[in-house]
Amino acid sequence: MKPIGSAACLLIAALLLTGCLVDIREPTRTPRPTASLSATPSPTNVPTARPSPTPGLKAVPRFSAGDRLSVSAPGLRVRSRPGVDQRVLTSLGVGAELLVALGPVWVDDTGWYLVADANRADLGFKTGWVATGTQDDPFLAPASFDVRKNPYLAGFAGESDSDAGPVILPDAHVSIIWLAAPPTPLGCSFSVDLVANDGKPVRAITATVGGVPAPGQLYPSFFAAHHAVIGAPLSVSVASDCSWAITFVRERREPPP
Repeated sequence: MKPIGSAACLLIAALLLTGCLVDIREPTRTPRPTASLSATPSPTNVPTARPSPTPGLKAVPRFSAGDRLSVSAPGLRVRSRPGVDQRVLTSLGVGAELLVALGPVWVDDTGWYLVADANRADLGFKTGWVATGTQDDPFLAPASFDVRKNPYLAGFAGESDSDAGPVILPDAHVSIIWLAAPPTPLGCSFSVDLVANDGKPVRAITATVGGVPAPGQLYPSFFAAHHAVIGAPLSVSVASDCSWAITFVRERREPPP
């Protein structure tokens, strides 16, 4: 074997010394901070959703007692009382001729009128309640036709206290039909005063209404006992938190004996 020279020995010694001084381990990776998910800040001044107000009678086509109407919606149901669950008496086709007897009142988020068969055309009912639709989509429309008998003198309706009139009662052969509908199941109250020329109110109706619509009638005997309200302009003062309607009706006179 050929002896290793001094230069080669020096080179080997340098390499060994370097291997001892150099750290040949893998470098430790310093972990990077993980980005934390910050909560999205709640926006300020966000409007709170509020339920739409109930439209009430202002959304209903308005007619007066005695007005002539025709049906403009096919299959319009006539019910025994106002309300979507009330008994159906019959249904009407487009063009059926009606008279407004009472209303409107607001029941089951719907406007209702009590209507009468205008000419005894055998429509299947004498009087009954029909839904009105809305002013944009009415179920009833004004009409012109001859009427054999129109007994309805005047009518008024509202959803709060009201002063209405005037109305003139020709004689004591008059009645008042009315209906009061509570806005909530807690009920409501309804009272009506008739005020003649002397300014003295005459209490005609007082009612406390429960959780369902209440109809009523004031008969001619009341007017026979209160002559001050006959023959002169009469104002009607209503105090109520119900949806209410009243109509003055001319009654048929009894034939003499």
